[in-house]
This record gives sequence, C-alpha cells and structure tokens, in this order.
Amino acid sequence: MRGNEVSKTHRERIIGAYLSGIRQRVISTQLNIPTSTVSDIIKKYKKTGSSEPRQRSGRPKILSECDTRALKRIVRTDRFSPLGNVTDKLNTSLDATVHYNTVRSYLHDEGLGSYTARKKT
Repeated sequence: MRGNEVSKTHRERIIGAYLSGIRQRVISTQLNIPTSTVSDIIKKYKKTGSSEPRQRSGRPKILSECDTRALKRIVRTDRFSPLGNVTDKLNTSLDATVHYNTVRSYLHDEGLGSYTARKKT
C-alpha cells in the first residue's frame, strides 16, 4: 500500500544532501523519511537526472478551474434553479456542450449537492 507522495522540497533536499556526500541512512533519519524512499528517489535521479515524479495517467478534466468557478457562481445566484437550467446557463457561457450529469458530478465534488425538503407528517 502506498503512502503520501514526497513533496518537491523534500525531494530537492534529498538530492542536495546526496550530492554533498551524505549517506542515504543519515538523510532518511534527518528528514524522517524511510530509507527505501530515499533510495528510490536517488535511483530515479541517477537514471533520469530529475527527481520529479512521473505524470499520472487518467482522463483529463472537462472543466477547467475557471469553468468550475463560473459554475459555482451560476449556482450561487439562484440556489433553487433546476439542474437543467444550470446546465443551459453554463453551456451558453462556455460556448461548449457539457452534459447535465457532468455538471451534477462537478457540483457534488464542490459540495453543492441537490437536496429535497423533508415531507411534513
């Protein structure tokens, strides 16, 4: 099981310490990082000349951050407008076609889900 990714500053510190002649074991104790991680980062640096992690695979996002902010702005102006209306407004402002399920998933990711009032009994 993999843990969190090592930050760019930690990677640079590891490479800098290695190039200055400090042993891997000492680097790992100083930075509180496992020795195997330090070893892997140094191996990658020797092989590629860079300590940057590889680009991750996956489908690219349809909406950019700017488009997502525009979507949130549309929803904030009228909280109770139906999803179809929100999608139409977004499509006219983007000059592109985005499916309403895509809009729904983006709103859900932003914490703006759809809720219905509880029926009174």
